[in-house]
Amino acid sequence: MKNKILLIISLMLTVTFVSAQDIKLPTSKDVDKAKTDAQKNVDKAKTDAQKEATSKANLGSLISQLTSNLSGNVFTDKFNKTKDSFTKSIANVKDAAGLSNGLQKLESGIKPSAFDAGWAKVKDKWLKNAKTANTVKSVAGLAQTLESHISDSSFKGTWATARPAWQSALSSLAK
Repeated sequence: MKNKILLIISLMLTVTFVSAQDIKLPTSKDVDKAKTDAQKNVDKAKTDAQKEATSKANLGSLISQLTSNLSGNVFTDKFNKTKDSFTKSIANVKDAAGLSNGLQKLESGIKPSAFDAGWAKVKDKWLKNAKTANTVKSVAGLAQTLESHISDSSFKGTWATARPAWQSALSSLAK
């Protein structure tokens, strides 16, 4: 009986103390701050993932590989004169604007006859997108499109072997 009385008194005291505490609900400002912090964490994770992918597959190097695997006769005379320096320099470019400019130079250095018939339909949109590309992801997509519209006969024989790894690396950057 004594134990029952002690138990009842203990429960009453517990209920009294719990109900006496103030419960603070978050304000809309707290909720907005939490949302902002969460978005920052998501943005940081995306940036970190893109940096990791870039370190594994350097887009400048991939553009250089594409250029090196094209037959010399598909380039304009003007581009052929600077092809070696272009190939070396683009491999070291890391920023999206520089990569996009390099990709545009490559495209303009390829003779129109080296492209398939579908290129004429997408070229204007591709050029517009290339001029405004500001992420490695968007430039990688542009590189995929460009490569896919170059006629198979424009490539050296080694491209068939190198192409799957090139496409895989490029796909990891285009995600």
